[in-house]
Amino acid sequence: MKRLRPLLAPFAVLAAGGAGLAVFRAACGSRDAMNWLSGHVTRPYKLFWGGVWAHVRFSVAEVLWTALVLACILYVAFAVRAVVQRRGARAVTAVQRVLGAAAIALWVYLGYTLLWGTEFYVTSVEEKMGVSAEPVSVQQLTDVTRLFSEKASELSAYVERDEDGCFTGDKSALLEQSKDVYTALEEEYPFLEAPHRAPKPMAYSRLMSEMQYTGFFFPFTGEANVNVHMPVCFLPVTAAHELSHVRGVAPEQTANFLAILACDTGGIPEFEYSGALFGYLHLSNALYTADPEAWAEIWAALSDGARADLAQNKAYWDQFSSPVTTVANTAYDGFLKSYGQEQGMKSYGDVVDLLVAWYKDEASQ
Repeated sequence: MKRLRPLLAPFAVLAAGGAGLAVFRAACGSRDAMNWLSGHVTRPYKLFWGGVWAHVRFSVAEVLWTALVLACILYVAFAVRAVVQRRGARAVTAVQRVLGAAAIALWVYLGYTLLWGTEFYVTSVEEKMGVSAEPVSVQQLTDVTRLFSEKASELSAYVERDEDGCFTGDKSALLEQSKDVYTALEEEYPFLEAPHRAPKPMAYSRLMSEMQYTGFFFPFTGEANVNVHMPVCFLPVTAAHELSHVRGVAPEQTANFLAILACDTGGIPEFEYSGALFGYLHLSNALYTADPEAWAEIWAALSDGARADLAQNKAYWDQFSSPVTTVANTAYDGFLKSYGQEQGMKSYGDVVDLLVAWYKDEASQ
């Protein structure tokens, strides 16, 4: 028994973390509890630290991720050395180090769950805005796809283009402009109000592209982070997407919907175009399956500039298809499902139904 005493402390910490996670899972069934936790604890925390780190230009989240990787390497190295040195208690030492690592990982996950997982169980944006992702007819899908095609085609003439006809511009300036993209929506829907802060550009953007990630929100620091290595055409709408997470919006389909809506109403030409093109991409992909002939007709009417941007975007992301991408997507798919997003990565497709529900009246005029 004496030899097992070193295991008691890490086991107790591990058990406490497990108990905390179990309590959270039990509380998820209460919408009122989740709304209170979000409104009085998690969102104030994220907004506070987001304001603190807004004073530095680099991503603190990126620094912490780097530190975490280095810490893991050092932990393994010291654990191996400890096991080798303690000849008479190698098994106990190995188990102690494994339990310690598991306890740390569990508490980090518990913190992430409290700060971010909570937002999956609060009153939804759809409920607050009076819109729902319901099944739509092929005609409605066709009409809204055509509407977004027309928007993208018209707006494509108002953005700067390079010698290849692709959307170009100062990425830093676009991120700075994104601070105000939610102004109009905030006036109509006060629950979306948040401090106007720009997303952080990622130094590891190329690595993010390897994993096919365009950005992420880090709840521990309250920072929105954007991959600035990707083509410019979807950088504005990606910034708007991450800024929706700053406003406590967790589901990805809802964040995509709000990003497109914010870009459409934000009054910034580059963002209006990026949002329209992003909406068209989602809608046209759905229409291609539902009615290929209607898809072909709308595609034929799309402007040359919009086509050039879509081609550039496709070529860029096609080069990153690899086992790394598969692993990253599988991990995130599991993460979404763990918070009740049963469709996993497919939940991104729900934005089509939300867009049709929101824009069908405009499209039918």
